[in-house]
Amino acid sequence: MTVKALATGAAAVAAIGAAAAGFAPASSAPADVQPVVFSVPLDPPPPPPGQEQLPSADQLADLCNQVTDPGVRYTEKNNLVQGGIAQNEGMVADHDLRKAYRNGNFPEQFNVTNIAPAGPNAASADVAISGPKFAGPVTKQLAFVNEGGNWMLQHDAAIALIQAATATN
Repeated sequence: MTVKALATGAAAVAAIGAAAAGFAPASSAPADVQPVVFSVPLDPPPPPPGQEQLPSADQLADLCNQVTDPGVRYTEKNNLVQGGIAQNEGMVADHDLRKAYRNGNFPEQFNVTNIAPAGPNAASADVAISGPKFAGPVTKQLAFVNEGGNWMLQHDAAIALIQAATATN
């Protein structure tokens, strides 16, 4: 091996070793760090242990609209009701919703108020139902449950909602 090749190899090893050890040229002036973003919206803090996040009034009103939609079969609403909808209940609900639609009960509006915790992964709310065939709003206190991050109607509450929505006045 020639002296030149040996010197080149030693220099390369020294340079790699210095880089691996973290040696960098020293700077005489400290680096000025300039902030780029002065305010960033932060996520809201999680609720305290034992206290779940409650659904919004809009979420629950939307859920009520979906459950009472006369144009959607009960089989497509199973994920909106805790435990799903049994075939016999679903067929009756579909029939009653279509009949109420033909009767002119729809469109209906749902005004949700007084949302409160009702146990672990549960909430209750007052739901006022109004529509073209109602003399005035009909208010029901309904129960909602959170399963896997999705709010849905408790089974008996869904039945009560459909009965109120399809009532003939």
